[in-house]
Amino acid sequence: MRALTLILCLGLAGCATVSREECLAGDWTAIGARDGAEGREATAIFARHTRACARVDVTPDRTAWQAGYDAGLRQFCTPLGGLRAGEAGRPDRGLCPAGAQSGFQTGHALGFSAHRQRARIDDINREISNLRVRNRQLASAEGDTLPREWHLNQSELLSLRLDLTLARNELARIEREIRAFRAAQ
Repeated sequence: MRALTLILCLGLAGCATVSREECLAGDWTAIGARDGAEGREATAIFARHTRACARVDVTPDRTAWQAGYDAGLRQFCTPLGGLRAGEAGRPDRGLCPAGAQSGFQTGHALGFSAHRQRARIDDINREISNLRVRNRQLASAEGDTLPREWHLNQSELLSLRLDLTLARNELARIEREIRAFRAAQ
């Protein structure tokens, strides 16, 4: 899905980071604050803004943008900011200053573990669904006896259901840890 979004972005208008109206309004402090609060990489995102605004003959104000970016980054570089980024599956890009990095990384590690566990549950559910579809096809095939594959799939389904239960239990444990983490902030 992400690949499709990227392909569509590249094919259509280059995924402008700022709108024509934002370029013309020129509130670079606010745009920088948004970019920092979202944890975007400074050099890359400012270069994209510059390219986007060049289409309407506007040059972004780097000084105003940087002031906003620094303020936004302070909002992002918190333990809860790390938690949100981790839960979203975003990598830790090392954007935070040394004093904030440790707290951010603690939150990020916890959030990313929840993200990975949810992805694992999705994968297991997908495998279960595929096996069920295949077994329905095998069961509806002509013949009085079920093929060996059907029996093997049934065994695999039992194993996957156990894995799913374990994965859900682990996610519940992680979510309790996240609730405690949020309460401590």
